[in-house]
Amino acid sequence: MVHSVLSEEFTVTAYCPCRKCCGKWSGGPTASRVMPEEGITASGPRRFPFGTWVEIEGIGKRQVQDRLAKRFDNRFEIYFQSHKKAKEFGKRKLNVTILK
Repeated sequence: MVHSVLSEEFTVTAYCPCRKCCGKWSGGPTASRVMPEEGITASGPRRFPFGTWVEIEGIGKRQVQDRLAKRFDNRFEIYFQSHKKAKEFGKRKLNVTILK
């Protein structure tokens, strides 16, 4: 049974495995050492441990498997396989529910 623990509005952005989005880490594993998957992988704030499941408004469930730069530590980022999809997603303010 899944319970929501916290629901809060966050800035949500998107990224892909390209060098423009990931720099020197492009094409490699996430910070949690798993290969990212579209429809599953999200980057999240450090206060949420790797493996935490979240429900992002209008997007669905994602698992925190990656991290953003510290200056963006209060946002979520959704992984897409293509740069075009990541750019189309853009930057949004969405409710994110932390699941337990």
